[in-house]
Amino acid sequence: MAGTVARRIGGCRSRTALSLVSLVVLATFAGSVLCGFGMLTDFQDEELRAGTTAATILSFTAEPDRAYVGEEVTFTAIASSSSSTSLTFTFYYDAMIPPFVNNTHSPYSVHYATESPATIVATYTYDSPGNFTDGSGTYLFVRLVVSDGSTTVDSELIDIYVLENAAPIFEAPLPENLGPLDPGEELSLSVKVRDPDADPVTVTWDFGDGNFATNETGPALPSVYANQTHAWNPVTGPGIGGTQYYTMVVTVEDLYSNVKISTSTVSVVLPPNGVPSITFVVNRTVIDPMDEVTFIASALDPEGEALTWTYEFNNSIEVFDILVYHTESTPPGTKVWNNFTYVFELPGNYIVRLYVCDGVVPYQHLAHNETRPATLRVLGNSAPSVVDEIMMSNETPIINVAVGYCSVTFKIEVYDTDGDAVTATWDMDDDGESPVNTSIGGLVVYVFRQTRLFNQTGTFNISVNVTDGLPDHEVTIYRLVLVSSNNLPPSVLVLNFTYENGNFAVPGEVIEFTLVFTDPESDTLQVKWDFGDNSSIEHYNLTEYQNGTTTCVVGHSYSEVGEYTITISYTDNVVGLLTHNKTKDVEIVVDNLFIRIVEPWNWWDYTALALLMMIPVGIVVSFIRTKRRRMQLESQGVSLEEMRLVKSEQIDEPDDRLEEEPD
Repeated sequence: MAGTVARRIGGCRSRTALSLVSLVVLATFAGSVLCGFGMLTDFQDEELRAGTTAATILSFTAEPDRAYVGEEVTFTAIASSSSSTSLTFTFYYDAMIPPFVNNTHSPYSVHYATESPATIVATYTYDSPGNFTDGSGTYLFVRLVVSDGSTTVDSELIDIYVLENAAPIFEAPLPENLGPLDPGEELSLSVKVRDPDADPVTVTWDFGDGNFATNETGPALPSVYANQTHAWNPVTGPGIGGTQYYTMVVTVEDLYSNVKISTSTVSVVLPPNGVPSITFVVNRTVIDPMDEVTFIASALDPEGEALTWTYEFNNSIEVFDILVYHTESTPPGTKVWNNFTYVFELPGNYIVRLYVCDGVVPYQHLAHNETRPATLRVLGNSAPSVVDEIMMSNETPIINVAVGYCSVTFKIEVYDTDGDAVTATWDMDDDGESPVNTSIGGLVVYVFRQTRLFNQTGTFNISVNVTDGLPDHEVTIYRLVLVSSNNLPPSVLVLNFTYENGNFAVPGEVIEFTLVFTDPESDTLQVKWDFGDNSSIEHYNLTEYQNGTTTCVVGHSYSEVGEYTITISYTDNVVGLLTHNKTKDVEIVVDNLFIRIVEPWNWWDYTALALLMMIPVGIVVSFIRTKRRRMQLESQGVSLEEMRLVKSEQIDEPDDRLEEEPD
């Protein structure tokens, strides 16, 4: 209804009327003038009037005329002019405000053509329903204005219906939980959806296992169904059992990207998986170097799955080789063999361990990784065997300061399987010569000993290198030894310092600190002074003792006012009883010194003091005069108060009865 009214009121609103009248008048006037001069014929006048034809809009359409918010609307305009090939097209996308008032704030676009007739295609996307200016109604009126430079013509109004697009709805979604299912079991799935705007919708199925499917519908009002069937096939293998869960997501979307989502959990129960059983033996356990030895291995998997065979070769020190084989799946319960041969080049004791898993990479699961070992010995000259650790006669060596040292004996046990003579070379971590022990050979366990005297505390690295003289037959072991003592730590006896001005120092004043230490053993002391003002830390070594004490005297000055904490760290660098690394803190106050300045008195000061002193003198004189007068009056039989009363009553009459008071 609103669109029909708009068309009727809009009609053809040509703004050429005034222009045409003006042109006719002008042409008539010009014709008269020219005719007056005999320069224009009747035929020429008729031709001039024919050349003033206005620009004309041949066609103006919109597609679609029913749009949703965010949907692009395409406007197509065709216009021509008989007087110009330059045309200007102006599209007003919200030309009227109800009730049919020109909208001066309408969005618009301008397009230019250089031919006549010309076709212009313009697009516009409405971002809200109804009239853009006052927010009422759901119709938008669009106007086209075409100008050829001389004349301008308006189109009829085109009404566009703009409304919000509603999201589709799940009327019957899938249940939240589906299953339990067997692997490969096909499940029929159905959802019921509806779109309030009767839009076609797309239903997308994400089954959670990497597979997808879609349904395209026609107008989804009333409701429509989307159906799919799917089977989940989880990977089954060693260690994979129990229940496998998938998250299935169903999405319904209309043409305007409005989306609704429904989520379901699908459970698939996997069958149990058995563990393979294996056997592993070697055909010979004692061989010579370069002999070929055969390893015999078999496995039986209950499900007949493919197997992975891993062999680790260990020479009693490290894993030096790994071999991996794969065998394909077989009928359930079938024994599979995987024999191979190997050559050991060097003498020694070897352990070969087989691991069998009923799955190939990446399905190696520790719970299904069965293992068996096989041991063998390769004869030949071997390196000596040495105990794992150097043994000590005293596990906690402590230096007695009364003696000055402690003695520790180190011991190792050595055996050579070939009976070779063995040499043990010791490093006692004392920068001295390395002591040596040597055996005479034979299949005997030799015990080698060395003794060291420790006269200093600390941590020492004792090592011994054992060899039978053959290449690569050296074996070295180490032992860290912590040597302590019954040494007592140093302590502070006295810490003195004074300020020049009492309770604080002033900036730049050198404060002298006297620090007196005592150490029961008179050890050399290392002292560090951190004055707390970001100055350099000072270090001192105290070596001279007098009467059991040693003194450190230090001077320091501060450049700025403040409170500082001096940290004094000291130690005798001995590992002994109690704590030998100590600190002591000292608080220092630095402040400015304020001096009172006394100015000399001038004559004003003395005058003021004299006047101030005359006040009590005047008071005393007045008191004496008053007392003297009272005594004179009383001698005449009159009190001072009576005298004052009489004078106040007869202040205008002289009193002749009383004698004048003497001065």
